[in-house]
Amino acid sequence: MKFYFNQKYCFSKQAKSNFLTPTCKTLFSLSFISLFVSNVIADELGDINVVAMPDDVPISERKVGESKISAKQIDRQQVSDNRDLVRYETGVTVVEKGRFGSSGYAVRGVDENRVGIMIDGLKQSETLSSQGFKELFEGYGNFNNTRNGVEVETVKIATISKGADSVKSGSGALGGSVAFETKDARDYLIDKSIYFKAKGGYQSLDRQKLQSYTFAGKAKWFDILLINTSRDGHERKNYDYDIYSKNEDFLKVGKEREKVDPYTIERNSTLVKLGFQPNENHRFSLSYDDSNVDIQGRDLSYLFSPVSQRFAGGKETINDGQRSVKNTSERKTLGFSYETFTQTPFWDHAKISYSSQKITNNAQSDEYCRTDNCSNVRNPANLELVKEDGIYKETANGKPLVYKEGDDFSGFKFITDDGKVINDGIKHMETEKLALNCEQGCPEKIEVFVMKNKAGETVNRFEERKVEVKTSKSGKKYGVIERPQGTKKVPASWYPDCTEDWCMEIPTEKSYVIMPKSYGRSLGLYTTRDLNTNVKQLNLDFDKYVSLYNMDHNIKYGGLYSETQKSMVNTDKQSLYNKKWWNKDFYCLKNNDIDLDDTASDCSGSALVNLESEQSSFLIPVKAKNTAVYLGDNIQLNDKVGLDLNYRFDKVNYLPSYNASVPVPAGLIRGIFTPLPCDITKSKWFGGCSDEMKEANLQQNLDELLKPRSYKHHSWNIGLNLDPRDWLRVQFKYANAFRAPTSDEVYMTFKHPSFTIAPNVNLKPEIAKTQEVAFTFYRDHSFITLSAFKTNYDDFIDLVFDKEKPVEEGSVITYPFYQNKNRDSAKVTGFEVKSQVFLGDFYPTLDGFRLGYKFSHQKGRVDKNIPMNAIQPTTSVYSVGYSTKDDKYGADLFIKDVQAKKAKDTYNMYWEGQAKRGDLVKGQPVTNSEMAWRSEHYTILDLIGYAKPVKHLTLSLGIYNLTDKKYMSWDSARSIRVLGTINKINQETGAGIKRFYEAGRNYKFNVSWEF
Repeated sequence: MKFYFNQKYCFSKQAKSNFLTPTCKTLFSLSFISLFVSNVIADELGDINVVAMPDDVPISERKVGESKISAKQIDRQQVSDNRDLVRYETGVTVVEKGRFGSSGYAVRGVDENRVGIMIDGLKQSETLSSQGFKELFEGYGNFNNTRNGVEVETVKIATISKGADSVKSGSGALGGSVAFETKDARDYLIDKSIYFKAKGGYQSLDRQKLQSYTFAGKAKWFDILLINTSRDGHERKNYDYDIYSKNEDFLKVGKEREKVDPYTIERNSTLVKLGFQPNENHRFSLSYDDSNVDIQGRDLSYLFSPVSQRFAGGKETINDGQRSVKNTSERKTLGFSYETFTQTPFWDHAKISYSSQKITNNAQSDEYCRTDNCSNVRNPANLELVKEDGIYKETANGKPLVYKEGDDFSGFKFITDDGKVINDGIKHMETEKLALNCEQGCPEKIEVFVMKNKAGETVNRFEERKVEVKTSKSGKKYGVIERPQGTKKVPASWYPDCTEDWCMEIPTEKSYVIMPKSYGRSLGLYTTRDLNTNVKQLNLDFDKYVSLYNMDHNIKYGGLYSETQKSMVNTDKQSLYNKKWWNKDFYCLKNNDIDLDDTASDCSGSALVNLESEQSSFLIPVKAKNTAVYLGDNIQLNDKVGLDLNYRFDKVNYLPSYNASVPVPAGLIRGIFTPLPCDITKSKWFGGCSDEMKEANLQQNLDELLKPRSYKHHSWNIGLNLDPRDWLRVQFKYANAFRAPTSDEVYMTFKHPSFTIAPNVNLKPEIAKTQEVAFTFYRDHSFITLSAFKTNYDDFIDLVFDKEKPVEEGSVITYPFYQNKNRDSAKVTGFEVKSQVFLGDFYPTLDGFRLGYKFSHQKGRVDKNIPMNAIQPTTSVYSVGYSTKDDKYGADLFIKDVQAKKAKDTYNMYWEGQAKRGDLVKGQPVTNSEMAWRSEHYTILDLIGYAKPVKHLTLSLGIYNLTDKKYMSWDSARSIRVLGTINKINQETGAGIKRFYEAGRNYKFNVSWEF
């Protein structure tokens, strides 16, 4: 007879029920098994019976700096995204990214790639984290530079670890990690063979509609889980969102816009898991997770969006264009695993798993102007070309044009026959340089303005001219405007003396077609940016219980091998549309016959447009190979002392390559290591570079840039757990973590006169060392934990100004060079409180009532004096709740109090440039590095309740920001940019700041039906 044990329970494999008898001594940690197999118990007939993971981790098993959020909490707190997930956690927030949503978490002074994110043990995509990339591209809305999230309806448990955590997550978890474990069919099939749940909801914050369906079933050896979730919504409202819809700000554009930009947001997720368990000792699993986010809308707050301008003394408003956007984040994960529960001398449980994951973050931008008041198609005189009796005639506002006698023709002043002066926005085109587009037919004559006749006499009148139809070399029909003969000799431009051999004959008549000054067509700029992360990973995990010398050892060991391919593809394309008659009906004619191209006519005075799409990249593709091994031992020395020992070794290899079909522009690579031996600004005939020299230098620098790089690190953590009393638990923790520099921090190169970045192939990994102590006082389910921590960061990577220097040898032109470098150190310290009191533990008559309190205070600096903006203001969360004994209904009131972000704890990296330019912020000159736009002190109340009026039906309602408080969070405030085009405001006046305020009072409603 085999037995499975945890610290409180044991049961036999013959038992067909899930009844657990609390009579057995701890022999094996069931908590570890539950992480992998969801407490599977198989009887001899192959029926799968399950003990689901508890919602609350026993106090004796909680670890320092760790919080677990269960599926039940996610439902009760109406969590819809990663912002909601940490809404009532202190010391953890999300990173705001404007229209792109959020990008990972901020924990203990660091954020984004310095906080690990895992889904079912698989690391998620990194941002392009170098500060140089952020300043060059992210601030202009060109890249969806975010970290993908997870659909919370698929999450069984989310584990938030604060402090260095590379033992779990590997490279990247400097400040902590957030690990998601998705649901399994066995979580639902405890005492049934089929489970179904339908859930719907609505939240007013972003008008999001939720639909989610869950199905789980089993038949003999097989089980299946299917979860499909869709969320259709819009932009997150800011305070007074509805008021702006009723006034002029509804259509206002530019950085001073006070209403958030309009977007449509669709989220879809499908999770499928198949299980095959032929007997109690072996299980095979196959999973597929498909998740995508689609955001479409308009960047009305974009700096170069259609900004209305007054023209001609305030008589007319014109537009310069607008930007429509589409951002997507797609994640597709396919996983296979095999588990064995056969006990051997080496393991009690073993698991081998293989995962393949493809993540694409895409940003599309379409910049255009499609209305008739756009500057490129502006026609203020309302000129028209009208065909009457086979003759083209021009009118203005429907009236014939008449030359105004006595006016200087250089001003092109005309009147209509009703006396209206036409002197704005017009130009003249010489008839000898024009041809009519005759593809759809041509008039017999056209009326032109004749300034001088063939005799050279000034006449200033409109006359009719014949149109002769011809065919171009390319087969296009065009019409040449008649010109009466009459010429005179003039000196050639290169020879001033007009002799018989060096003279030019030019027509004496000067005649013109009057047109609007604008180009007569709009140019659209379409860009799409793909950031691709493809991962393949193989894991081997084992656990074993051993009892030696009256000490219990729960041993975990294993390893992994992964390959991650990161690449970027940029596609740029131009398009022409909204063509007007002066661009559509005329060609430019040279030498009486040209190979005409009506899609790229330069009659408008603009350069020819390349309409072919082009692909390129700003980063070279890099494959990262990661090999890791780990060993952990949870030792229970006796009933008073426990010890956690964990070790992991990682080796990360970067293998860069060069993709000639999607190239990094050669100009960005030449000279970065080996200088060009010539001045690229000169031609090869005057001491400049020949093509051969440029190509040779490109290859020299590629050879250096493409060398493999390797990073190795030993991570560990040590935890000491003391239980001196049955009401007191004391814990000590020391942890060491690392982050290998990302590929763009190492390899990115960019050249520009105002901002040039040099790669740094000698970057060292960042190191984090966390020390933490915690005291937990508890009784039954109630507890209060007081903890203090310190994290030291070594070799902190930051973008640093290097110097002004020439880009090429011998050039007198210098560029400002920046480079990612390792700073010496950074340090974060803090104090936290976490508590939950169930009043029934002390007063039985108050059973069902609960109180909670969380508190976090942190401070930190880089190189002793530079504030860390990712540190959150001091935060407290109070909660009061009640649930009936049978859980028929319940409610919770949350009070979140956040202190103001102090100016001395903020850092504006651009302050010196602002001071040099004399910029004004809030009407005052910039004199120091403190950020002017910060969050103030605020307190918000949320009330969430649920009820089960009938069996299988659950209703929940939440009212958020109950008091309708007007406030701005620190994460929103720090997302306001100084440079770039998105997330900007008027720094001098503050206009546009209201766009960053959080929503006023809002609500959520959910209903679920399950059986």
